[in-house]
Amino acid sequence: MALVPILLLLLSTITAPSIASESSSFVEFSSATRDYWPTEGWMNSTPEEQGMNSNKLQEMIDHIADEDLDVHSVIVIRHGYVVLEEYPDPYQGISRTQSFNGTHFLYSATKSFLSCLIGMAIDKGYIDNTSQTMLSFFPNHTIANIDERKERVTLRDLLTMRSGLPWDEQSAPFNSPDNDVYHLNYNSSGGVQYVLDMPMEHEPDEVFHYNTGASHLLSGIVQETTEMSTLDFAAEHLFSPLGINPYYWYFDRMGVYFGGYDLQIQPLDMAKFGYLFLNNGTWDGEQVVSSEWVNESTTTVSPFYGRGYAYQWWTMSDIGVFYAAGMYGQYIFVSPEDDIVAVFTSGYGFSDADENPSMLRNYILDAVADEPSETPFILDPTVMVITAVVSIAVIVILIAFRRIR
Repeated sequence: MALVPILLLLLSTITAPSIASESSSFVEFSSATRDYWPTEGWMNSTPEEQGMNSNKLQEMIDHIADEDLDVHSVIVIRHGYVVLEEYPDPYQGISRTQSFNGTHFLYSATKSFLSCLIGMAIDKGYIDNTSQTMLSFFPNHTIANIDERKERVTLRDLLTMRSGLPWDEQSAPFNSPDNDVYHLNYNSSGGVQYVLDMPMEHEPDEVFHYNTGASHLLSGIVQETTEMSTLDFAAEHLFSPLGINPYYWYFDRMGVYFGGYDLQIQPLDMAKFGYLFLNNGTWDGEQVVSSEWVNESTTTVSPFYGRGYAYQWWTMSDIGVFYAAGMYGQYIFVSPEDDIVAVFTSGYGFSDADENPSMLRNYILDAVADEPSETPFILDPTVMVITAVVSIAVIVILIAFRRIR
């Protein structure tokens, strides 16, 4: 009897459902992949239940304590569940980083939120594309030092820190007029005007030069195009869908919210923002920001040794990680391949070694067990029924075959 070929033919129709497919550097998770959404709060799990080694994670917490690192919080999310939530020393560096109601100043991690808001403004038709010129967004401003190079600066150039505009926030303290950040705060005409008036230093899209002023222009562009404040736009289209609350944000002398710093939210809400990008912009069935923007905005444009820069996001291309980073040790790490979001808030001083990126590599990612990054495979009920029917049929055929013999 052709029993084995018949059995193989039946079994070949039973296919295991795939929860993910690779696109560029991403594992594409969809809303259907997740069994819950943390809008109202995160659910907890053990590291082992989510394929991680709890001993390795504990080694990290012990390392923080042993080295007296100024880490305020460390949170690890895998497969959508909190597997680690620790607050090692929330009182060190408090004046530098902590805000109201458990929120933290994100400092330059704010920049990644602005990148997201720009993508949302494009999705909603307020902005045409990233090729629009910088000056076209500010028709009501009288701008100094206009030349042919400044006229060619695009939105993409601002996003990638390749605008060609000068910027210096390191040569003098932040409270000094010799620091450009000082003028974002105190320029009587506003930070946007201050940046727009600066003379060009390089050709656009020629040199990477970290520029918080360019990030502030992104906030000005959101306000100019949407006719809403950056905070109101974020609250309606980003914070509300994700359940991010409370939040605080400061603005310049003309009411433009700082695009490069001063957003304040809680660490668990920082993880929600990373989780949105881990899930390619989807949240509980809603496309909050397009997957195209998530992919484009987190793909390396300017590579450096050990890291790179995208659209207001940093990248670690060697391990497939992108991340938001802020002064004094504020981080939102996203590892699509491992289905992980990791958050650190800290109060490191300028003379302290910021160990958070190395702890991601050496402890968090190393804690991932040697298994695929998918959730455990569970047979579909239909598949189980078919399997049972096939098994019974095989048994009946074998019995009949023995009787005939």
